Amino acid sequence: RLTTIALLTILSLGACSKNEEPPVASVSVTANELLSYVPADTPYLFANLEPVPEDVMDTFLTRLQPVLDSMQSQLSVVRTELESAEDGHGDDPGARFARAFLLELDGKLNRPGLESMGLDLGSEKVVYGLGAFPVIRLGLADSAALRATILRVLDNAGISAPEQEYQGVSFWRISDENIAESPAGLYVSILNDHLAISLFPPMAETELLANFLGLEKPADSDARARLAELNEAHAYTPYGTGIVDLRRLADQFIRPDTVASQVLAAEADFDPANLPQECVTEIHAIIDNAPLMTMGVKELTPSAVAIQYRVETRETVASQLMGLVSKIPVADELSDRILEFAFGMRFGPARDFLREKVVAIVDKPYQCEHLQKLNDSAVQALARLDQPMPPFVNNFRGVRFSLSEVMKNQDSILENAKGYLAVHVDKPEMFVGMAQMFLPDLSALAITAGDPPVRLPESLLKTPGVVGYAAMTNDAIGVAVGEGEEEGLPDFLDRDSGPEGTFLSASYDTSAYLDYSENLGDHYQQGDHDGQYGTHSQAAMEIQSAARTAFRDMTDRSYVSLRFTPDGLVADNRMTFK
Repeated sequence: RLTTIALLTILSLGACSKNEEPPVASVSVTANELLSYVPADTPYLFANLEPVPEDVMDTFLTRLQPVLDSMQSQLSVVRTELESAEDGHGDDPGARFARAFLLELDGKLNRPGLESMGLDLGSEKVVYGLGAFPVIRLGLADSAALRATILRVLDNAGISAPEQEYQGVSFWRISDENIAESPAGLYVSILNDHLAISLFPPMAETELLANFLGLEKPADSDARARLAELNEAHAYTPYGTGIVDLRRLADQFIRPDTVASQVLAAEADFDPANLPQECVTEIHAIIDNAPLMTMGVKELTPSAVAIQYRVETRETVASQLMGLVSKIPVADELSDRILEFAFGMRFGPARDFLREKVVAIVDKPYQCEHLQKLNDSAVQALARLDQPMPPFVNNFRGVRFSLSEVMKNQDSILENAKGYLAVHVDKPEMFVGMAQMFLPDLSALAITAGDPPVRLPESLLKTPGVVGYAAMTNDAIGVAVGEGEEEGLPDFLDRDSGPEGTFLSASYDTSAYLDYSENLGDHYQQGDHDGQYGTHSQAAMEIQSAARTAFRDMTDRSYVSLRFTPDGLVADNRMTFK
């Protein structure tokens, strides 16, 4: 019997190929016909309304070609290892399958080879919930070629995986031999124009199989309209949009008339039919604070990829959250520094906000027996929140730093770092006074808001050759470390505040970050695994190294920001490429 992972490995290659058809200038939002399979009440949905542009696919496949070349060069090594393992451990279906799979890939780790297997990167794609259970549909370049590929691998491995049939449509079901007791089964079907994959309990076949196999389509699917509406509302591109309706998803498990609930009642100790109405009401009330999550691709070009995530909240909650954010400068998305970071939050109001929510639970505990742990957690949280806050914490507004160089070893942070640090507080003079009380070396430091940076005592830095300067404004104290950095410190402190509601932002050189994290890993792992890797693991390490190198060579900068808006939480991620 094939394992779930093994079969999914073959099928996942649909995300690694490209169709050589001429580029299409424009595709209608009605083009993704796979959306017609999506029921209107699906709790989650992700799909593209248009295929990835041809120039984007060309560029990224070219950038990733060294990784494919490395995989190809290591195939013979891995196959030799698997043959040795098979000889040494007898009849191992997993080893036979892996060997046959690699044999199929040999010579095909390139665009024409992958396309010959029937796959298509520029295809329509849909992921959605059939009730609570996930369904994936991927358009194919040639469904017959993919079927032949799978059957050829199974035959070369000497593995029998007979197809099932339902109303004339064939499919694979991978589950425990005792179907009646199997908690979940993997279902795979190669239909005329696409590949369908799902995971659901075999006991639910009566309710779900016809829809999964495309024999029954929902009469009132609104999937296209919902995604198009999101794209228009948030300026998303048509290359990938998603929705997760948390209330609908929760209802799949607490309403007694759903397939998921029926499975729970049959397989678990929990029967949703016995769930008291007070539990349903309280669960809905919790979810209604943030009932919907969405995402979309904001930008997709050969030089940049940007994705936005949104968590919608109730208007009153959103307004309160926005009031917690400090108005401080944010990281410069176009910076040429190795790293810029900014975090602005008013800790005093944030504590009050949390205390208000906790007190509401303590004063009126949840009645549902399944939520009693939340009541206990609220009591414990209230005890912690009632502890007095130090004056500095209550006056804290934010922290920022900007590095032009970053440490390359672990011996001394200051010796190998240059940049600025700013702490934003309501009363900078009080902060300086407290620092002078605890650090005698600062007692003679004369620092005044608006004056040029003042050099810090060398005894405070404790690193030979490193210089530091301090400066102050009406709402921040800044430090510059490194020769010449003091010249830019005043401008760093005097930047304008960022977009309203932004409480975290970071801009960094992605290649430098990868180099630093790799060096850090080498520092801690050096010598720990010498001689412990087998041939197979060494091959995997070579492929991983090639992937890391290719990614480092193609990336330029990354930018991330988190902000509260009148609608809720918005997270933006953008990466640029060389």
